[in-house]
Amino acid sequence: MSLAPIPLPEPVADRSLHVAVQKGHSAGSHSQFQLNVTFRADPGITMLIGRSGAGKTTLLRCIAGLSNPEKGRILSGERTLFDSEKKIAIEPGKRRVGFVFQDLALFPHLTVQENVSYGLRKLNPQERNRKVEAILESFQIANLRGRLPRDTSGGEQQRVALARSLVTEPSILLLDEPLSSLDPHTKAEIIDDLRTWNETRRTPILYVTHNHEEAFALGERAILLEQGQIAAEGAPMEVVAPSRRHSIAQIAGFENLFDAVVTGIRESQATMVCRLTGSFIDIQIPLTRLAQASSHHIGIRADEILLATHPPSILNRYNLVRGTIKQINYSGQRAELRIDAGLEFRVNLSEGLSNSMLRNGDDVWMIIWPQACHLIRSKRLRACQRLFVFICSRNTSRSPIAEAICNAEIARRLKLSHKSINKEEVRAVSAGLAANPGDSITIEAQEALHHLKVPVPAHRSQNLTVELAARAELIFCMTESQRQTAVKMFPEAAPKILCLRPGQDIEDPHNPGKEGFVRLAQQLQNIMPRLVDDLLSPVEAPESA
Repeated sequence: MSLAPIPLPEPVADRSLHVAVQKGHSAGSHSQFQLNVTFRADPGITMLIGRSGAGKTTLLRCIAGLSNPEKGRILSGERTLFDSEKKIAIEPGKRRVGFVFQDLALFPHLTVQENVSYGLRKLNPQERNRKVEAILESFQIANLRGRLPRDTSGGEQQRVALARSLVTEPSILLLDEPLSSLDPHTKAEIIDDLRTWNETRRTPILYVTHNHEEAFALGERAILLEQGQIAAEGAPMEVVAPSRRHSIAQIAGFENLFDAVVTGIRESQATMVCRLTGSFIDIQIPLTRLAQASSHHIGIRADEILLATHPPSILNRYNLVRGTIKQINYSGQRAELRIDAGLEFRVNLSEGLSNSMLRNGDDVWMIIWPQACHLIRSKRLRACQRLFVFICSRNTSRSPIAEAICNAEIARRLKLSHKSINKEEVRAVSAGLAANPGDSITIEAQEALHHLKVPVPAHRSQNLTVELAARAELIFCMTESQRQTAVKMFPEAAPKILCLRPGQDIEDPHNPGKEGFVRLAQQLQNIMPRLVDDLLSPVEAPESA
């Protein structure tokens, strides 16, 4: 394999990571994959995103010394970890690189304290104990010191793995999707602990994720890898294509997504003023801990905007935005409007409209309550695990069929076997609102899936719970009445509870039997490809081998 010369920035007296490497396929492999990257990662968190097989884990292994490139250099500040020309390849144990794997690799026969202290074996006992106690306290696991890993929860094991990597005070930390199996709340707490640890040490952290929402919420910078090369780097919202950003926001229920800059604080009104980028529009949002002049992203649902044909005389604390109707799409008593206010807004109106009430070109005033303006990204992690839940009443027919068809489509897109889909971060499950837990999927539903050649899930009915609602990224109900019931039962999850087909209920067949359920399954199968397009847009399917 012929490798062209590659440039590398000159070493500087800082703690940044400099990488310029090329690595081709291993001997005997038929893959044409070649890693060829040059970048600098400053202290802080840099997200590595990209398709499966893009080279993210290979890159981490090269930095850690678990695999050597054919050509290039890797510098940690001014210290050379690898240099192909000078034939320098520091062994992994001496690189001062912390690496947390997805499977954590804790020693099952050692206690929490013994796992954490493993890398400090050469220190004297007093110094070793001091460091271990400090890191156990920092990651809130001091009370677990005598337990074995099997006697701790998943979140606690993640903390132990991080503490074990950080207690050695590495100059670089590599994270290969170590938090992918955790619920959003636990993940957020661990990331907060990691941020606190890194505030004083300012270590470069490379964090691999398939979840773009996680990249938006957590990363200070992002690098997008495609087929072993850097396709883009910069702020996360700059790296991810705008069309994909809007897809993510819209599938979460935000038809309007705007970049914004904080321009003022109104503490007496408990609001902040934000200027929408690319316009002269100022809107108030609820007061949070955001620095003035900081950039953020705001989502507004189309049905949370009120519309007036004349300027209101009294508004109190509402936002008022004037615009012109560009387009109206009527559907019965419902209208979907696109309004030009310097930026395009989408507004849904649903009560008492006729085709003669509004026309293209009419001036209108949009009235937006500050609490309807949702902050899409903050420095705290609020990443959603990509778990999608389908809801019906008893969880024995419609929702299990939707679960099975959705997982079959996800498996096809990601080129996975149906048996392995349950191990993936991206998958669908189903639940009920009034199920008899433990009931199996109905015979008619099984026959319908067999007819469509969709694998039948090993299903036992369950009800939607607080825990499942918290873990889910999106919850799809079969009918509007079920959505309303679910929102009342789980108000904290209301923003992510949607109708699978807005404006159209998906009911059990009027004529029970195989034919009726086959038609139901075909209806769900027609819905699923477009839905999965949106569900997988932050994840991407892998390249063909």
